[in-house]
Amino acid sequence: MKPARGGLLLAAWLSCAGPVLAHEPLWGETPTIFGPGVIHPEIRLGYVRRGTADEPGDERMSEFEQMVAVQYGINRFVNVRATLPGMRTTFEENIGGAVADAFVAGSGDLLIDAKYRYHLHQETGLQRSQALLVGWKLPTGDDDRTGPDGARLDPSRQPGSGRHGVELGWATDQERLVDSWWACAFYEHDFGSGFRKGDAGEITAAYGRWLVRPNSADEFGMNLAVGVHAEANGADILEDGSSAGNAWRIAGVHLTPILTKGRAQYRIGVFVPLARSGDESMTDFGYELRGGWEMFF
Repeated sequence: MKPARGGLLLAAWLSCAGPVLAHEPLWGETPTIFGPGVIHPEIRLGYVRRGTADEPGDERMSEFEQMVAVQYGINRFVNVRATLPGMRTTFEENIGGAVADAFVAGSGDLLIDAKYRYHLHQETGLQRSQALLVGWKLPTGDDDRTGPDGARLDPSRQPGSGRHGVELGWATDQERLVDSWWACAFYEHDFGSGFRKGDAGEITAAYGRWLVRPNSADEFGMNLAVGVHAEANGADILEDGSSAGNAWRIAGVHLTPILTKGRAQYRIGVFVPLARSGDESMTDFGYELRGGWEMFF
């Protein structure tokens, strides 16, 4: 799950309500920058069940992911953030007709990133912005967990990576009084040779419209966002330097109702894949669920 990583602010609110209604989406990232001194804690949850264990050799994963992040506004152009992911995954494998399982849980790699908004255009009822993001990943999570057969799990299935890494991103949006759209692109790379995850990239875009539009920050509001999301992951590298042959790609649509009230915001969303290729153990699922909560101080 990306720290998770849409632009549903109202431009008119920015002047009267400050950062109270700013938020980040469940898929992707917006160029939103909070004001100086603003503290923005956030919690996200996700669930997806991949594969089946009906036949010998089949594998199934039931994944529950968590993410805790704290973002801080340095000035009108730069925010910094610390994000710590976590996972609780049950791996099942059909071995000779009998299903064996293994439970893996733990915190992942700590990501420290910065967002720089280099473009901002505002006029009555309209705002456009663009931002660059740069993050450094620290190897704080375990990378030596084993599966039901006792073998070390592939790097992409581990809680952590055991590697330093970099994340690069770009985001843009346009916000109006009644609706908004946003888009972003990200690239991730782990450093070093040997056992590590393959490079990964994603693109996301969404359109959101207010179904219940509040007239002030303290009123209840409801926004419905719909969009597209695509990911591409390269093959993992194993201990001996060989490829794990588990590259995969997936693309689909996501739908997210967003509820706002005062300084809090609540989101729940679903992603449905429409096209997929590569490693079936990662792409064989019907839907993914995510939820989020955030607050501003």
